[in-house]
Amino acid sequence: SSNFLFGMVWLGCALYAIGFCTYYAWKIRMRAIDDVGSVIHEFDPYFNYRATEYLYEHGSKKFFTWFDHMVWYPLGRPVGSTIYPGMQFTAVYLKRYIFPDNWTLNDVCCYMPTWFGAFASMVVGLIAYETTLAQNTNMNLVRWIIDIVKGQRTNPPKAKTSVILGFQSPAVEAGIFAMGLMAIVPAHLMRSVGGGFDNESVAVSAMTLTFYLWVRSLRNDSKYSWVFGLLGGFAYFYMVAAWGGYVFVINIIGVHAAFLVLAGRFSEKCYISYS
Repeated sequence: SSNFLFGMVWLGCALYAIGFCTYYAWKIRMRAIDDVGSVIHEFDPYFNYRATEYLYEHGSKKFFTWFDHMVWYPLGRPVGSTIYPGMQFTAVYLKRYIFPDNWTLNDVCCYMPTWFGAFASMVVGLIAYETTLAQNTNMNLVRWIIDIVKGQRTNPPKAKTSVILGFQSPAVEAGIFAMGLMAIVPAHLMRSVGGGFDNESVAVSAMTLTFYLWVRSLRNDSKYSWVFGLLGGFAYFYMVAAWGGYVFVINIIGVHAAFLVLAGRFSEKCYISYS
C-alpha cells in the first residue's frame, strides 16, 4: 500500500541520516590521525598511554600495586590507586581480544576517542528520541504547576504523533538532529579527537549511556523497563571506573528522581529503576 511504501522511504531516509551523522562524527575526529598519524597528543593522554602499556605488559595485579618513581619526582606516585582505570582496561581489552595482531597498543589508544565520540553522538540521539515520544511530551507547564499546588497528578492529553513501522515521528527526526549537534559540538569534539587518549573521551559515552538507560527505564508502556534500569547501573559503574566526574551523574539522576516525586509522577517503576 502507499502507507507502507511511504514508511519504507521514510525509514530509509532516517537510516541514511543516522549513518551520515555517525560517520562524520567519527571522520571529523579522525582529522588529527589523518594529518600526522597515530600520535598521542598532550601530556595527560601520554601518561594514560604509559599506564595502559604497563597494564598490558604486567597485568592488573601488578598494575594496582604499581608505584611509579618516574612521575611526581622525587616523591613518585602510586598510579594504580590514584587513577580511574576504566579507559586503560578498555584499551587493553580491545587490543587483546578485538585487535590482537594487526594493531599496536598505540593505535588502539589513538583511535579509541574517535570511536567513543561517534558512539556518544548516537546515544544523545537516543536520549532525544526517548524524551520526545508522545507519552513523554505535551505537558502544559501552567497546568502542571497548578496540579502541584493542589497535590494531584497531572495526566497530560495524548500528543499528536505518527507511528511509522513502529517508530514515532517527529521523535525520530528530533533524535537525528540531536545526533548531528553532538557530532560537532566543540566541547565534546575537543575531548574526543583522535590521539586525545584522555578520560573524558570514554566517560562522556558512559555518562550519556547512563542517562539514556535511566530515562528509558521510566517509560510507562514497557513491561521490562526495569532491565534498562539494571543496565543503567552497569553503565554508571563503568562511568565511575573511567572518570572522577561520576558524582555529577548520580546527582543529576537523584535530582530528577526527586523532581518526579514533587511532580506527582513517582511510581514503583521509578523506585525500582533508581534502586
